[in-house]
Amino acid sequence: MARGKGTSRGRNAGVSWPWVIVVFVAAFLAATALPFCALFVVGMVPSAVAAVIDRHRDRYLTAAVALLNLAGMVIPTLTLLKLGASLAGALQVLGDPRNWLIIYSTAGVGWMLHAGMPALARVIVDLRAEREERRLERRAEQLTEEWGAGVGRG
Repeated sequence: MARGKGTSRGRNAGVSWPWVIVVFVAAFLAATALPFCALFVVGMVPSAVAAVIDRHRDRYLTAAVALLNLAGMVIPTLTLLKLGASLAGALQVLGDPRNWLIIYSTAGVGWMLHAGMPALARVIVDLRAEREERRLERRAEQLTEEWGAGVGRG
């Protein structure tokens, strides 16, 4: 069958390379460092949920949640290293409510950042527009003083 105008595959068609990389990293971790893999599979659930929910082409929600969720995994991972990097240590880390609080609260901050940024950006744009409006009004007053009251009337 010949490819027509509507049958060509787009840029996003086919394999999603970031997911392929995630799968290979997870398989490598499962084979070489099972306690860390278990910790990360459970701890990165908010990132997976964000990835499923996020429908924006640029995946802003996924990026915000995943990066902060990953930051929240630092302390539990260091705790697991201190406990000896065993499955028993992973279960001990996952059994501590403080680690859950750290992991999920940092992911929650990612959700809040994503939710709050449009409002913050709107405030910044409005403030800049007001400042520019005042600057232009001052300039118009200067021109009126310099050229007289008839300036700008058509």
